[in-house]
Amino acid sequence: MSESENQIKEIKRVYAGLETLYHAYFPKSDPSLIHDLLRRLQKNPDAAPIYMVEVFTKRGVNPEAAKKYIFERTGMVPGVYENGTLFVTNQKLTLKMLKEISDSDDVLEIAGDYTGNITARGPSHEHSDVCPLRNLDYAY
Repeated sequence: MSESENQIKEIKRVYAGLETLYHAYFPKSDPSLIHDLLRRLQKNPDAAPIYMVEVFTKRGVNPEAAKKYIFERTGMVPGVYENGTLFVTNQKLTLKMLKEISDSDDVLEIAGDYTGNITARGPSHEHSDVCPLRNLDYAY
């Protein structure tokens, strides 16, 4: 096996390990969100980047209580969609915040996109019971 083939094999092995860590510690989070957040925090560790964060919750969550909680934690009032099961906010995001969201029993899935500033966009991700984000074979 050539040196370049060994290097490629090593990159794939390390990447698979990273994906495993993402899934183990942030099982409800989109791996591409985690990866993007890590890259931005590595570039500038002193400034939390701003993301549009989409949090899909179980049915039966009190939307008003959730909005209040999100506002208290982020200073931003979320948009509420999907009959009160999708909360969208533009906010500064850190790994600690993402972990806190992910650890909530009411949360099913977290997705998001870097915006760089506070914008007025609505949701752009879909949740399904067969969430491809939980499938390690899912191609991004």
